[in-house]
Amino acid sequence: MATSLVVPLAYISVMITALAIFSRVYRKRRAAEKTSFEPWFPHHPSREVYISLLSSSKDIPDSLLKSALLVRAITDVKRIWRLRDDKTALTQLHQRGLIGDDTMSRFNAAEKELEAEIVDVVSEANTFRQGWGQMIFATATEMAQAEKTRETVMNIPKIKAVEEKRIALRNKYLPGSVPAPLIQQVSASQAQAMAQAAAAGSGSNTASPSTTNTSGKVATPQNVPSPSLVSEETVGGVASTDSSKNGSPALGSGSGSGGNSNASTPSKSTPGKKRKNKK
Repeated sequence: MATSLVVPLAYISVMITALAIFSRVYRKRRAAEKTSFEPWFPHHPSREVYISLLSSSKDIPDSLLKSALLVRAITDVKRIWRLRDDKTALTQLHQRGLIGDDTMSRFNAAEKELEAEIVDVVSEANTFRQGWGQMIFATATEMAQAEKTRETVMNIPKIKAVEEKRIALRNKYLPGSVPAPLIQQVSASQAQAMAQAAAAGSGSNTASPSTTNTSGKVATPQNVPSPSLVSEETVGGVASTDSSKNGSPALGSGSGSGGNSNASTPSKSTPGKKRKNKK
């Protein structure tokens, strides 16, 4: 009876001890993973240089310290740009479930670290001159933008060489797949010849005055009627109206005036009417 109770109790105690040890080790590993993840950005060399200059035992001029602090601010501005670009993409990927929570934890930790870095730079700038902390990041942004533009301009020949190699390789296996560039360099003599040809063509293509036709006659506009095409009825009507008012015969009335021509001519008395008058 005593033997039968000892075996189950020993089994239960061993299982409980093993589960407790496993839980403790698992929790320690999870905590270590959360706190020891890879940072979003590598080390900050400009900050290390500034701190080393600041803690140096030698007498460092303020101009050198200000320059080091400004370089540190430029690095922070570049990191702000990168975080701003990465945040939108990471948020969309995390919502779709394409990245895990550890990546978002790294990103959030990088944001908090950068906020602390900005506060530190502003406070250090105010130690050199009061109010410089409010302007140091504006100056750093302008310098970072100028450096970015300079790097882009300097990399144009490299990009051009890479693109030419890619196009040549593609045309080698797929002839005619890539069209020729639209902008081509021409020599000065070719440019001058093209300009002279264009000038000669423009001189020969100059149009004659639009008011003369091939027969040498003056052409009247099509939409404006000529004086000979004005309706005579309108003229006759206006003339008859004027004659009725003034008592004078209408001038220029044509055959198309109808009854108005009879009314405008002087009337002659017939012989019958004269005889009646004599009687």
